[in-house]
Amino acid sequence: MEIPVSATIIRDKMSKIRERFKGSFSHNLIMPITKLIGRNAPIKIEQCTLNKFFPNLPKPQEHSLAKRLKQVNRLSAIEGYTLGMRHDGAVYIKEKYCLNCGNRLVKNGYNRRIAILGEGLGRHEFRIHRKRCPYCGEIKPDYSKLAPRYGNYHVSYKRRARQHFMEGLMPSQIQRVFKIDFGVEMSLTTIYNWIEKVREPLREMLRTTPVPSSGYWGYDEIHLRIRKERMYAIDTVDVVTRFVPVARISENMGRDAGREVLMEGRKNCQLWINGLVKDCTTNLGGLFRTRSFKHIIQQNCLTHVKWIASAHVKAFAGMYKQSNKPVPKKWRWLLNRMYALINAKHETDAYIQLEIIRSTIEKLKGKRIKELHTALKQLEGWLPKIIAHLRNPFIPTTNNLLESYHKKYTYYPSFKRNMKTIKGAQRILDYRVFKHNFERFPKYRKAFEAKYEEFKIILSELPDGRVMGGQHRYFKAKFKKLDQWFGNYLQLWNEYFALENGKEEQKV
Repeated sequence: MEIPVSATIIRDKMSKIRERFKGSFSHNLIMPITKLIGRNAPIKIEQCTLNKFFPNLPKPQEHSLAKRLKQVNRLSAIEGYTLGMRHDGAVYIKEKYCLNCGNRLVKNGYNRRIAILGEGLGRHEFRIHRKRCPYCGEIKPDYSKLAPRYGNYHVSYKRRARQHFMEGLMPSQIQRVFKIDFGVEMSLTTIYNWIEKVREPLREMLRTTPVPSSGYWGYDEIHLRIRKERMYAIDTVDVVTRFVPVARISENMGRDAGREVLMEGRKNCQLWINGLVKDCTTNLGGLFRTRSFKHIIQQNCLTHVKWIASAHVKAFAGMYKQSNKPVPKKWRWLLNRMYALINAKHETDAYIQLEIIRSTIEKLKGKRIKELHTALKQLEGWLPKIIAHLRNPFIPTTNNLLESYHKKYTYYPSFKRNMKTIKGAQRILDYRVFKHNFERFPKYRKAFEAKYEEFKIILSELPDGRVMGGQHRYFKAKFKKLDQWFGNYLQLWNEYFALENGKEEQKV
């Protein structure tokens, strides 16, 4: 057999090398010809892509949805399993071995899933690849980053709907917001169910969790129509801290309803009521003569007292009581004398003005003189409630703060006249009360911290700090209560309202 030319040339060269370096090194170091031929043989490479030969080619693009999901929600699963998404949108488990027993996972088919993703990503269809362990069973990761279990909508839609409702939007308005902002159409029933889910835990939290209170509250009612029946929203507010202790829907506004509201506001005697500012209502009857409420100082709103006095003077002058026209000039002096009693600077002045009004009315005559006698009788009976604010600086003269808070509830278009059930009306009250108190807690705590710093400065300037040193325990207990109460609000917020990847999420 003929030897190839290339092999002959190599053999000649090797013989010359042996003759030239004969004895310089051992023959064992000389490789056989076959190995040299094998080393110099061309390498066989299977070319799969052009990337090695054309490095300037652009990298393959990742699926746009998968790229966006990595930015918004990092796909993760329970028990350490990691989820991934292929270019075609298929979601799979990256791990090939069971994290529990170490056995190799087996593919178990796939399920089709429709999900309406958050962040405006819209509606998408996915193929969920399933895997199972021969010993541990099927692997069930958490797909909540895509959509919750047994639901198609991303959890952020639920939380946004509840926040919108809390801000004063009705479900029909929330429906339009989602359609405009995210291009997602959803039924009103779905939105109702999302909002309704929080009703019971929210009611229970508000019923049992106290709020910072000074002991001086405002009390008032809002007249409602629920299924064309007259009902009432009885609400309160602390006139110093400006928290809302309680707001309830009631079928009446009598003594029993008032007692129920105030007892709930006290949160099982965790809070104490020292004074109450209300309008001139007599619906509560003898509630404030009972053992639990007889210590409460009552203050009638001076604005309401002036309205009632003005109505009686109008009736005496021949006008309609509810007329919006002012009192005729002829009788304005009489109204001013009544206002002098209501605006008294001190108790002595109040009693003097009352006697002046009494002697003035005795001299007057007319067909409707009974209206003035009725006004005098009311002012005389209300006198302790008119001048209560003169004895205690914490009691305001009017109930205007609570009257302005009524706008928080009546902001809903259907709250006053078009509510279907008591539960629906109570749900609106609870959502608005929760929003108001939740926003007040950080402000109040910051103000209380400033008061604590001021106390420490005063204590450092005293010659004997031990006199007021015990006040540190008061501030410590107060901070502990604030953290506990606000923690209950914060827990409910993070569970039902906070956006997980947004700025709205807060931590204790």
